[in-house]
Amino acid sequence: MSLLTLLSLDDDSIELVTRAVRQWCEDHKVPLESPQGREAMSEATRLAVGGEKSPEIIADALGRHMRLAHYKQLTVI
Repeated sequence: MSLLTLLSLDDDSIELVTRAVRQWCEDHKVPLESPQGREAMSEATRLAVGGEKSPEIIADALGRHMRLAHYKQLTVI
């Protein structure tokens, strides 16, 4: 998902996405500019575009998605 998709959201949704991603990156000691940071931004944006407004649900879904993405990377040979 591109930055343009994020910018198509309303201000509250942009704040929700950026806050969730910053928190996830901080908690996991991952730079926002890293591939994992970009993946987190893409997933959080996808959730917001889908209409999710709850910070708790975004954070939970983002955590699950990132664990799954990490697992998939480990299992690729």
